[in-house]
Amino acid sequence: MHRTSLLYTLASLLLTGSLTMAQDADPTASLRLNNLSSPGGSPLIFRIDNRYEGQHGTPYLIDTWTPGQIALTDGRQYKDVPLKFDAYRQEVLMLRPKQNNDSIIVDKNTVSRFLLAGPDGQSYLFGRYPSAQTTDNLLKNGYFLILYAGKNALLKRIAKTFKPADYKGGYSANVRYDSYSDANSYYLLKPDQTLTKLKLSKKALLEAMSDRADVLGPYADKEKLDLKTEDGITALVKQYDSL
Repeated sequence: MHRTSLLYTLASLLLTGSLTMAQDADPTASLRLNNLSSPGGSPLIFRIDNRYEGQHGTPYLIDTWTPGQIALTDGRQYKDVPLKFDAYRQEVLMLRPKQNNDSIIVDKNTVSRFLLAGPDGQSYLFGRYPSAQTTDNLLKNGYFLILYAGKNALLKRIAKTFKPADYKGGYSANVRYDSYSDANSYYLLKPDQTLTKLKLSKKALLEAMSDRADVLGPYADKEKLDLKTEDGITALVKQYDSL
């Protein structure tokens, strides 16, 4: 074989081997090579959009598995079980260590109450009120944190909203992360199962308890209750309960 031809053949083999090794190391190499050698046009350049910054916030009340208890509607109770509360989807998750740490979503129609023991030592007792008089099925099917329960109950709906990242396109908000945000609200559940949403103001609270507003108004003033706080509205509902 002519020396020039031999050198050309060796160079071709070495080049082919290098390309093959590069393609094996990088699965996208063949795609890029095809684009670079595409006839009749300029080489195509693929750009990786690395602007996404991940997720802010969490759908859970507490991010980690937390010791808890569940009471079911049929009377069964489970204690010392690892739980999470997904406030965005309004679901309770249970971890099953004996089943290779498999987790399940507990059918909410079977749940009466559940309790979470927070890492800060605080306990969170949740209940369901499917018989509440409301046209909002999300409230009927969801869970409420029980702040106070007597003849009347003061309930807090712990919920989350989700907002996806918005940074693509000419009219984007340049928000480069998905986010979960708190969307909590308060309710008064009366003995007749009337469920009333509460605004944290003296006027709105007295309207919700209008049958004893003449007594509750002076009581709130005398005790200097801060009715924009959970402690303040809890004290007012307890007083309402005692009348």
